[in-house]
Amino acid sequence: MDQIKKNIFIVEDNEVYAKSLQTFIQIRFPEIREIKIFSIGETCLLELHRNPDIIIMDYFLNSKYDSADNGLEIIKRIKTEKPQANIILLSIQEKLNVAVEAIEEYDCIYVQKDQEAFHKVEQFIKTIFILKNC
Repeated sequence: MDQIKKNIFIVEDNEVYAKSLQTFIQIRFPEIREIKIFSIGETCLLELHRNPDIIIMDYFLNSKYDSADNGLEIIKRIKTEKPQANIILLSIQEKLNVAVEAIEEYDCIYVQKDQEAFHKVEQFIKTIFILKNC
């Protein structure tokens, strides 16, 4: 990867999971300038002007705030404002139609939350950074 500093947004309402993912990414990608965590998507939308290189989005975002939009609703809004945004939807969501909609309609990468999720995210981050440098 090039020496330009990158930034990543993590939108995840499970604080422990978000911090674990943040630490994992920091260890694997020390060149990343900032990894910012948002507990709801609505606050992420307010920071889009910072042009994150990658947004890692959970699907279920209402564990703390019942009225929070789900990840797919936030993705729709992000793509309206930033159509080229690189988004990884990371979720325990098992409904195939959610994954298909994220992939086909919004050009997202879908990663199932399981024991391999962090490593899959790592591979997609590498791929995105390589493609952005072409």
